[in-house]
Amino acid sequence: MCYNVLIMGIVSPNLSGGFDVSNIVPAEEFFCNRDTSCCFTGHRDRDLPFGGDVHKQGMKNLLSMLVLMIKEAYSEGCRTFISGMSKGIDLRCAEIVHSLSAQPEYKDMKLVCVLPYAGQRTEMKTPLDSYTYSLILNSCSAVVITSPKYESGCYKKRNSFMVEHSSRLIGVIKEKAKGSGTLQTINMAKRAGLTLNIICLDDNPVFYIDSDSDSRPI
Repeated sequence: MCYNVLIMGIVSPNLSGGFDVSNIVPAEEFFCNRDTSCCFTGHRDRDLPFGGDVHKQGMKNLLSMLVLMIKEAYSEGCRTFISGMSKGIDLRCAEIVHSLSAQPEYKDMKLVCVLPYAGQRTEMKTPLDSYTYSLILNSCSAVVITSPKYESGCYKKRNSFMVEHSSRLIGVIKEKAKGSGTLQTINMAKRAGLTLNIICLDDNPVFYIDSDSDSRPI
């Protein structure tokens, strides 16, 4: 279980990046049981099948697979799930955990959002994504901001923080990922000895099906 250290009083807009959250925990004060924690990594929407369009059958298949993997991690003892909250796999996995935790059988499932910098919300380009981002931050167990503002290396710092506080990693990657933050995080997790559950998009044509009636990858 993660212990939520609340900052008393009003959250500074500069710290929160424009959202009103009372569950921000300073990175140096954050604690969770690493043995029962799982973090996520994966590409942004632009590198996902169909640009991350969740109305396409391929993306529905990918999200269904992630639901199964998160449920499996839970069944094997994980109770805290850590998302970096970038638009794409991070946000989708956070949505899944948020939804599952509302169900009685997963009521002890916790979501921790680790932001690379305070103004990350500006990366959400649509009203729906911005709404989803804010909703999740305001309802999760804890928010950790690893850098006060955007700067070189802030994403690497966030990724390292997530790996250091986890024993398992669920990830989504494709071959073009050389040099990407996703590959960087997977390599960090390998070196740290985490259990790896990785979906390789290139090996799964089922994620590129355009519709239920189309069995051919695009």
